[in-house]
Amino acid sequence: MKFIHIKGKITIWLVAILLLSGFLLVAVLQGASWIRGGADRQVNVQTVHVLLKRSYLTGETTEESRQEYVNTSEDIFKKYRNWNFVSQHGTNFTFEMKMNDISSRSKTKGYFGVNDKDELTLYEGQPEQGKVIQTFFQLDTKKLETNLPQKEIERLHKGIRITDVGEYNSIISSYSEFASGENAEG
Repeated sequence: MKFIHIKGKITIWLVAILLLSGFLLVAVLQGASWIRGGADRQVNVQTVHVLLKRSYLTGETTEESRQEYVNTSEDIFKKYRNWNFVSQHGTNFTFEMKMNDISSRSKTKGYFGVNDKDELTLYEGQPEQGKVIQTFFQLDTKKLETNLPQKEIERLHKGIRITDVGEYNSIISSYSEFASGENAEG
């Protein structure tokens, strides 16, 4: 009788181990979400492509592409709530922002000068290289020559280096008083 009793216990244990092993195997194959309580499962995660456009005071625009993983499109709008929504085509979203700053290119390579039409111009590099970023207004050269020292006029023709938005605004403001009549921007 003792032998049957021991044999019965072993049988019960073997059955229990086999059931538990089968249950664990099914759980692993299904992602074991029941073990974690399902709290960290992501439902309907999709990949979306986001294009961020930044427009600078210099008239330049930069673009940055990103790949995001979201559950709903509302997630994208929440993440980019400080940006202006432009468009959506399927899983492609475009947002833009107007920057109250000059571009990094202008910060590292920007020079103000005068082009061959006597217009105040922002260049990438020195004016002699001719890489125009932005043109502003025509300057009254007679007024410049009358009111500014020759050294300052030469400096403008060679190029006045800028590195930030303050210098950018200062140059435009300073030379706006020398804008020729109708061409002055207000």
